[in-house]
Amino acid sequence: MMYFGPLIILGISPSILFVLWVLTILVAVTVGLLWVRREKHLLQSLQQMITDETPESESPVNVAKVKYEDIEAALKALFETRKEELLQLQRLENYRRDYIGNVAHELKTPIFSIQGYIETVLDDSDLDRTTLELFLGKANKNADRLGQIVSDLDTITKYESGFLVLDQQPFDLLGLVNEVVESLELQAREKNITLQVLATSGEYMVMGDRARLSQVVTNLGYNSIRYGNENGNTRFRLSNTGEKVMFEVADNGIGIPSEHLGRVFERFYRVDKHRNRATGGSGLGLSICKHIVEAHGENIGVISTEGAGSVFSFSLKCAGDL
Repeated sequence: MMYFGPLIILGISPSILFVLWVLTILVAVTVGLLWVRREKHLLQSLQQMITDETPESESPVNVAKVKYEDIEAALKALFETRKEELLQLQRLENYRRDYIGNVAHELKTPIFSIQGYIETVLDDSDLDRTTLELFLGKANKNADRLGQIVSDLDTITKYESGFLVLDQQPFDLLGLVNEVVESLELQAREKNITLQVLATSGEYMVMGDRARLSQVVTNLGYNSIRYGNENGNTRFRLSNTGEKVMFEVADNGIGIPSEHLGRVFERFYRVDKHRNRATGGSGLGLSICKHIVEAHGENIGVISTEGAGSVFSFSLKCAGDL
């Protein structure tokens, strides 16, 4: 039996109170139905999302039989996953935009130089042979640089796409280093830089892709000469620990400022844009070295002091340990 005593005292008749009570019940039922309908819709949407995410080999979970707390946790996990996917898409877009911008910037300089020299030759039919040969020689030099950039771009694209396939065979790393040093003698002579190979007696047989590692040793040696001081020296040092062969290239050149050390292996990263561009190069050499060494399961490192020189190093497993 309903009790309206206090409200009757306030002067409200029982009939009106009954009507209000009925309306209150109807509102409560309506709100309840709307909530149930909303929850049903959310469950249906969640069920569809789970079905879409479930591999064909697995049976999707029936959310109608799952506790509310579990559904809430699943929704939070799904939200975090979608959030991370969005962030990854943004990172990829930034990567794509930066990559295209860097490529355009690197290609622009040699192309404009080639165009300028050729246009000068075409516009002036009275150029003497000496000047003509000078301009065509500079145009050819920039064409070589353009070819190097395109080749390095092709290489780094394959490496970063995971298409690097190694042809690993046992080989003598000391023999490889001696070959590279011999090939760099002309560049070193131009700056009167002394090249030295330091290795204790013993074997330096490693397992690896000789051609790829030759590219690494050549790039590191060439950089050492390019950024070395006149009358300086570059040392190629090998040591065998029994399990690994340690390799390093050390120089007494200009060095690298400490704030740049963490980024020198990034593609297109230049410590000194003017100096690097003036001395040539694609800005991809160290990045290529990093990919090749890491493909062998090792890491490449650098220690440098500005004005005192740099040391680049990596290790390879001995052939007998593989």
